[in-house]
Amino acid sequence: MTFKHTILSLALTGTLAAHAADGEYDGIPLEPLAGMQYEICQLNSGKTLEDVDRQTNLAAAAFESVGLDLGIITFTPLYDHADISNKTADYITMVYGTIPAFGEGWDKWEKSEEAAEVMRERAEVGTCHFKFNHIDYRFMDVPALDATDRRVVQTEWCSRRPGISKAELDSQHRSWLEGAENQTNFIGWAIIHPRLGQANAPGEFFHFFIYDSIGSLMADEEWIANGGGTEGVEDYYTNFVECNGPSVWSGSLAQTP
Repeated sequence: MTFKHTILSLALTGTLAAHAADGEYDGIPLEPLAGMQYEICQLNSGKTLEDVDRQTNLAAAAFESVGLDLGIITFTPLYDHADISNKTADYITMVYGTIPAFGEGWDKWEKSEEAAEVMRERAEVGTCHFKFNHIDYRFMDVPALDATDRRVVQTEWCSRRPGISKAELDSQHRSWLEGAENQTNFIGWAIIHPRLGQANAPGEFFHFFIYDSIGSLMADEEWIANGGGTEGVEDYYTNFVECNGPSVWSGSLAQTP
C-alpha cells in the first residue's frame, strides 16, 4: 500500500494496534532494523519474465543449498510510473533478512560455485543494480503472512516537509497505529530507509505495504474513493511529507529465511 493507504487504512485499523515489534516474522525479530536488498533490473534482449522466474527459483534453491538465512522474491510491475516517455524496471528481485544474515550470506555466496553459476545465468537474463536498505517493521500480521506466498506490495517514496523532524514524523506514524479501531486490508507495513548504493534515491524513505491479493488492495482503494478516506491522505501529504505517488508490484515468495 502507499501512504495514501497508510493513513486511510491506519486510520481504520484495530488490529494494527498489535504492533509487531514484539514478535518475529520468518525468524526475523521485528523490533531492531532489518535488511532489504533489491536489484532493479531490465530484461536483456531476447529474455522474458519466464526466464526471470526460472532464475529466481534457481537462486532460491541455491539459498537453501548454501545455507543462507535469507528470503527472496521477484516483483513485476502492476501499476508503475512508466509511460511512453519514461521506463520503469522490468522486474525487481528483493532479498530480506537480518543485517548479520546478509553479512554471513554474502560470505557464503562468494565462496560457492553453485552461487557463482546462478549469478552468471542471472547476468544473462537481466541487467541489474544492487541496493541495500534498512527495514523498520511497523506492523506485520504474521499469521496472515504465513498463510500465503502471494505478495502484492504498494510502495511510495517520501521526504519530510521542511520543519518536520524525524521524531515528529515517527510520532505521527505511531499515532495512527495506536489510535486505529477497525480492520484494514494490508497485512504488513514497513518503512524502508535507503542505505548502500542509494545516492540517487528519490526520497528519504519509502512505505512498503503488503497485501495478499489485488482484491484486498482494491478494497482499500474503494475506501479511499468512496468511503471518506481522502481527508487523512491530504492531511499527511499537506502537513508532513512530500511523496512521488504510489506504485504497485506483484510477486510470490520463492524462499523464506
